[in-house]
Amino acid sequence: MISDFFDTNNYFVDKKNSFQEHYNVYNDKRERIGRIKQKLTVIQKVLRLTVSKTLFPFSIEIRSANGGLVASILKKGIFSKSQIIVQDASGKKVGVIAKKLNRFKPEFKILNNANEVIAEIGDVWKKSNFIINGPSENQIGTINNDWKGSMKNVLRSDNSYNVNIATNYTNKEEKVAILSTAIAINMFF
Repeated sequence: MISDFFDTNNYFVDKKNSFQEHYNVYNDKRERIGRIKQKLTVIQKVLRLTVSKTLFPFSIEIRSANGGLVASILKKGIFSKSQIIVQDASGKKVGVIAKKLNRFKPEFKILNNANEVIAEIGDVWKKSNFIINGPSENQIGTINNDWKGSMKNVLRSDNSYNVNIATNYTNKEEKVAILSTAIAINMFF
């Protein structure tokens, strides 16, 4: 079993329960390395059946296979412009997700604590497939919902996806922010 959730560069995310937003995370060796769960109140569960879930505050926990917290994603405000914060396991803010308003293609900027862009995630005109670019416009990863990899026969859900981050990308704090943003995009946008 992988010792650190962030030691891998391929994350296969498989949705398990649509109402509670529970996902399992696997590495490319088919080992379950973690779990993602959104914390919802009863009122939020009922309201999201009629109103867009992007309008509500949310809290998402990313946990390792042994249950330890590795990251969290928080939105405290009620409106779509509210700041989305990424925190590491200790609760330290490691990034902010900023959705860029564009009528044709969704784009997301990931900012560090100094408000510098560490990555941008943009749509590639295919349903829910994205490219992750670094600050110098070089591709550092992808989010792919229609991949045909070795995990396809293991993952049962139609709502599964693959997040791939370049093997030479070694900044762990930024990797936490990038992976967390990829998860938030697939859950809310």
